[in-house]
Amino acid sequence: DDFAQAIADANPQSDLAALLPQFKLWYAQAGTPRVQVTESYDAKAKTYALTFQQSCPATPGQTNKAAFVIPVELGLVSANASGMGQPMTLQMADEALPGNSSRVFVITQEQETLQFVNVESHPVPSILRGFSAPVVMEFDYNDTQLLHLLAHDTDPFNRWEAGQRLMLRGMLQAVANGPENTAPVLSADVVEALRSVLRHPQLDAAFKDLVLTAPGESFVAEQLASVDPQRIHSVREAARLQLAQSLQSDWVWAFETHADNGAYRSDPVSCGRRALAGLALSQLCLAAQACGDLVWPGKTYQLFKDASNMTDRLAALNALVQCGHALAKPALTQFHALFQQEELVLDKWFALQSGCCDRNGQVLPAVRQLMLHPDFKLTNPNRARSLIFSYTANPAAFHRQDAAGYVFWSERVIELDNINPQVAARLARALDRWSRLVEPYRGAAQEALKRVAAKADLSNDVREVVSRALGV
Repeated sequence: DDFAQAIADANPQSDLAALLPQFKLWYAQAGTPRVQVTESYDAKAKTYALTFQQSCPATPGQTNKAAFVIPVELGLVSANASGMGQPMTLQMADEALPGNSSRVFVITQEQETLQFVNVESHPVPSILRGFSAPVVMEFDYNDTQLLHLLAHDTDPFNRWEAGQRLMLRGMLQAVANGPENTAPVLSADVVEALRSVLRHPQLDAAFKDLVLTAPGESFVAEQLASVDPQRIHSVREAARLQLAQSLQSDWVWAFETHADNGAYRSDPVSCGRRALAGLALSQLCLAAQACGDLVWPGKTYQLFKDASNMTDRLAALNALVQCGHALAKPALTQFHALFQQEELVLDKWFALQSGCCDRNGQVLPAVRQLMLHPDFKLTNPNRARSLIFSYTANPAAFHRQDAAGYVFWSERVIELDNINPQVAARLARALDRWSRLVEPYRGAAQEALKRVAAKADLSNDVREVVSRALGV
């Protein structure tokens, strides 16, 4: 209360200061609000309206939720040929003059409508700019609108979000179509839009790295009622390979343009350049491995050996490991020899191997072997997290059809419970969402949870997690 009041006292003219009691519902009400937005455009009157409908799912002890205070920053992007992609000034019906092209509106009711006047053409709305509130914003964008935002939006967050939504749609459609469908995961329009982002002369390199990184497997799974981890994995890898091959010459340009940063500097621009160069290197190795080309893996191995900083060395090592090239093995050996006295660096070494792309089930045997490594100590929480937690956060490697991943998980939870119940409880949460898995994963995961729950002297920390997961 004191903190919230201090913020209000420091900003006495703000809308939130006047709405402080309602704003505190963020602390009192559980759950993430959802805001559904609909639009309407009247070409004759030149008015454009956005209607916001907020809700929050019921949670234990809180069936009905009051409306939150939700600050929504938004702008309108022109889709008219004469002003294509230009930001439009915002003028409300009760305003004599137009204001800025990006403004914050505070939503306080379950349903509110914002009406703008003097809107010359049907715009594309850019809603929740800068992620102005921690809510789930739902607007029925079509692909054309998302492509427009990806190409023209001046807000980096929404531009990134548009790219992620486009890739996610392609991946979800491919998952739904099933393994028999061989169509490309991403449409030609999406690939070309991503190429434009990569080649854009004004965009920040770090931003390009984020936009061109496909949504993770766990995030894709969150969008589905029934989850097949192996199908999601194969679809995401197909999308990555499609981008690697379709943009191969562009990745070469990106690497050659951003790789040479001179002496190491930690400023944001240099960090962004290294990040984009690392992504380009990973994509080039992926494309090379798919066609049997030896040039880029060889270059990457040499870059690994010659690197003058940890970021570049790890990027090269990651590129070799993730594409599954044979040169990854000697590179991993050299990396360990160089940094075996550096505990935090060794954590990265373990995590990279347990979190790498799973091909034919090779990750779990590697993880079991790494547990026997002289530098691995289960009693070291950081080392346990780097190897075991990284493995359970690797969906394709963890969710195996033979259930071996779940057996390994139950063994480690029980073993860790005798050493550090808090760490064991965190690991136990890896199967929180087991009930959404398709068979055979669902039944096997349930059996693994029951195996842990059956331990007679199970700690209260772990028992709470597995009991809640099992619904008992």
